[in-house]
Amino acid sequence: MADYNSTSSTPTQSSTLTVSGIFLIAYLSLIVVTALGGNGLLVTVIIRRQLLQKVHYYFILSLATSDFLNGLLKIPTTILGRFDRNWYPSYTICYFTTPLGVLFGAASVFSLSAVAINRYLVISSPLNYTDRMPPYLAKTLLALIWFGSLCLAIPPVMWREKEAICRSGKISEEHYTSEVLYFFLALWLFVIVIPCIVMSVSYVKIYLIARYHALQIDSQIQASTLYQQTRKRRKDLKAAAVLAVIGGIFILCWLPFFIVQTVHKFGKGQISPIYFNIFLCVMYTNSALDPTLLFLFNAEIRRALVRMLCRVFFKPKPQIPQSELSSFLNQGT
Repeated sequence: MADYNSTSSTPTQSSTLTVSGIFLIAYLSLIVVTALGGNGLLVTVIIRRQLLQKVHYYFILSLATSDFLNGLLKIPTTILGRFDRNWYPSYTICYFTTPLGVLFGAASVFSLSAVAINRYLVISSPLNYTDRMPPYLAKTLLALIWFGSLCLAIPPVMWREKEAICRSGKISEEHYTSEVLYFFLALWLFVIVIPCIVMSVSYVKIYLIARYHALQIDSQIQASTLYQQTRKRRKDLKAAAVLAVIGGIFILCWLPFFIVQTVHKFGKGQISPIYFNIFLCVMYTNSALDPTLLFLFNAEIRRALVRMLCRVFFKPKPQIPQSELSSFLNQGT
């Protein structure tokens, strides 16, 4: 991930555009369109339908924003690099686009981790959830998520030469120790290992809570109040299951590319460009999958989308005020 930011981090391959290269460009172009459309629509739904009244959607909005920006600013540079490695008009543009991959990827996985923790708080302590996760705390976490992502993205730009950043994508031999520490202690630890632990622990605890309450319900008579609580809890658990799937898909999409990059940058063996391109596509596909899964399996977001579209395409006819209607009917009498 560290060096997929660079314009050309692919293992050595021919500069001519091959059939596989054309397929790659076409597929990435489709991902760009899907990511921009899906995440743009998701952001619009969350804001216009006032879903931000629920703290949970702060983190969903952050996830959608990072995926949208990835499709807008990062993936297109990869496409341009396939046409021409010297596509950028100046090194300034290259230095700007280099950290974007880590920035948006880290923001996505940090947002997913925050979603997991928030969902655990909702299910484990629903009565005092608002005290444990007030809006100001959620906003503070969002600021920390993006600030931390920026701190992870910037370092390589500070020590690598412009040739390595914009063309070769190679690590700096002069700062080899810094490269190793950055790749393994910063990226692997904070983007893969810690988020995996956070999401796994959170969703395992949610599963255990669900199992406990299921056993409790089976051993009691379901009164009206208990039945309502059970329905709400099942709704929360279903939402948690969807988010757990999204978190798992993120890891599955990003982990193969991390492994390939590690071998490519620090191993002695050569990685075939075919595998590199496949895992690159899988990683970028995640930006298009997140909004698709949320629209398909999150009933609240789906209802909000339908209502918004109905208001856009089926605007109600303006109602004539009662006073004007009365005066119109009384004319000529």
